[in-house]
Amino acid sequence: MPQTAYFYEDLAVGDTFETRGRTITESHLVTHAGNTGDMNELQMNAAFAEKTRFGERAVHAPLTYSMMEGLITSDFRHEDSNICYYGLDKMRIPHPTFIGDTISVSRKIIDTEDRDDGGIVTFRDEVTTEEGKVVLVCETLEYIRTRD
Repeated sequence: MPQTAYFYEDLAVGDTFETRGRTITESHLVTHAGNTGDMNELQMNAAFAEKTRFGERAVHAPLTYSMMEGLITSDFRHEDSNICYYGLDKMRIPHPTFIGDTISVSRKIIDTEDRDDGGIVTFRDEVTTEEGKVVLVCETLEYIRTRD
């Protein structure tokens, strides 16, 4: 859990945040495939993937998204201020993620909507590799409370 709790009144359109990085491993890919039953050849068959336009196994896009959420949860969401995850809009995968890529998340607040006990904050989240390649872009909505 992050040390700083960001309450609704602390946040404004235009604010930005960065997470630390996390390296995607073979174990992440295999565990994700086993948990979901998604055994697509592009992820699970190295000989097949080598012959594709990617030249190697690409990581499942939902795995990249899940790891993004984990980074956000460990580096931004705080139990004192976060009411709940509220939604996901406009996800795109402009480039594949590969085993060995280290990803991090850049967040920018693009909208806020007041509620009685806080508000909905919409973030534009970009997941990038250590080389700066954007591999996932989405809008994440979070319900964040005001201070007591």
